[in-house]
Amino acid sequence: MGFKQKISFFSILIVLFAVPVKVNIAKAESVTYIQLYYGDKTFEYRDEYIEPSNHIVAQEIFVRKINAPYAQKMEHVGQKLRGGASYKAALLVCFPLLDRTVSAAIAAINVLPTDSQIRFNPNAKKIFAISRDKDGVRVDEDRLYMDIYFALVASNTAKIQIPTVKIKASVTVKDNVAVTNLRAKYSTDFSSSGDERKHNIKLALSKLNGVVIPGGETLSFNDKVGRRTAANGFKEAKIIKGGKYVPGIGGGVCQASTTLYNAALLSDLVIVEANRHTLQSTYEKASFDAMVNSGSSDLKIQNGGSYPIFIRAYSKGGKACVEIYGTLLPYKIERKSEITYTGEMPKYDEIVDEKYEYFEQGELSGTRKTVSYSHPEVHSKGYLLYYDFQGNLMQTKHIRTDKYSSVKGVIAIAP
Repeated sequence: MGFKQKISFFSILIVLFAVPVKVNIAKAESVTYIQLYYGDKTFEYRDEYIEPSNHIVAQEIFVRKINAPYAQKMEHVGQKLRGGASYKAALLVCFPLLDRTVSAAIAAINVLPTDSQIRFNPNAKKIFAISRDKDGVRVDEDRLYMDIYFALVASNTAKIQIPTVKIKASVTVKDNVAVTNLRAKYSTDFSSSGDERKHNIKLALSKLNGVVIPGGETLSFNDKVGRRTAANGFKEAKIIKGGKYVPGIGGGVCQASTTLYNAALLSDLVIVEANRHTLQSTYEKASFDAMVNSGSSDLKIQNGGSYPIFIRAYSKGGKACVEIYGTLLPYKIERKSEITYTGEMPKYDEIVDEKYEYFEQGELSGTRKTVSYSHPEVHSKGYLLYYDFQGNLMQTKHIRTDKYSSVKGVIAIAP
């Protein structure tokens, strides 16, 4: 009959599941019964006579031996196997409802693995909390159908233990412990700064604290810290502008960026962008400062590895501190600042403090006070030195060349 070729396997299954089924032993010489078990879970399959809803379904049932006796079914399954069908495909030709039982077992048994997770708590005593990983389990469906076939070859009733495969977690506790090592730390001193400058440094550090840089991604200091405005919590303090120290909102933030920059260098992270100050910094060696502003100058650090980098930033005892955690380096890095030129020390500018900005009224006339110090022009180079753990120098890398301008200091004189 030509219509048989027009009926697909899946369309027939839909029809089969849509029609009523019932156990009718009178219509079969023997009933196939299978019990699947796994631990305390059991799943049963019993052959069910399928009442065809029309002549098309009846023809398909006849061809596939679905309502045939057990022995005829198994002979037909064997023919399908010899024709190259899988155990599952061959069995489901004659036992289409077996798939419901196996699917129920899979749904009840399969459990996805649980990866170990890292919780980064930079302000806690234990800054990393690492959860345990847990293996998952999956029913070995191919093996199960094979076991069902060979059990049915021996008897029309079978009890079969469901075979499973362990699924290992992708990330284990050991994996996460390996990426949470202290890779480098660095600090700079701001104990002599004014209260407003101290405030700005601490605020910038707090915005960096707890930052995680995933593998391959880049951290922008400006994006993370935000614009240096009063609305964002920053105060007025001295900044370098046009080669001079002048009042400005956010003064001191560059010390936070410089501290982060040096910690990143010692961690062997990729420096995408770093800029020098116009004047040589008083809190860091030449060629190791990192000037930032809200507009044109940023510090950008890239995690060139595959695993995350964790940043802990805080202040303690008048120092700005940055710690960087990740995988351990196979070497140790040190910094070297080389001064290649130092100009003459500029003379001081002397001003009479008629507005009493630096003196109290009544101060002895002619009293002198240094408001800011003179700095000569300085040229410098920065290097990173790579050592193995036996102290042998492996590599010297030149990372930058800088030129810092000279600046005249200011001496105030009481009127």
